[in-house]
Amino acid sequence: MGKKKRIIASILTILCMALAAAGCGKVSVGYVDQARVQQEAPQIKASIEEMQGEMSKFQQEGEKQLQEAAASGKSPEEMQKLQQQLQMRGASLQQSYATQIKAKMDAALGDIAKEKKLDTVVNSNTKDGVIITGGVDVTDEVISKLQ
Repeated sequence: MGKKKRIIASILTILCMALAAAGCGKVSVGYVDQARVQQEAPQIKASIEEMQGEMSKFQQEGEKQLQEAAASGKSPEEMQKLQQQLQMRGASLQQSYATQIKAKMDAALGDIAKEKKLDTVVNSNTKDGVIITGGVDVTDEVISKLQ
């Protein structure tokens, strides 16, 4: 949830406001506090906890591999290559869980947007700088859907 999502959310918000101001029809905007969903939705919490457990296990195994490689007298180049491989596998593991979590969030948000006939749903997290006046808060519905 980085800078790219903040930019997209801001663009969507501006687009919705421009459409409403131009008289192109009423635009229904929903917003969700993704940080709260991550803290309170059981499915998301379970995925995050599972990821943390797997990452912890992975880090322990990686440290063991590095220690064994150092003890066996591997060259600095071989050690660096092993470390890079471990970093890539760790990043891949994290990305896999991030994708899984995003898919769950997107599915829940998509269902709620259809149910409430919302044109768009943006992240209301204040740290992302998205400010919404009005709109429909769908955070509780998302948490409920991700039980």
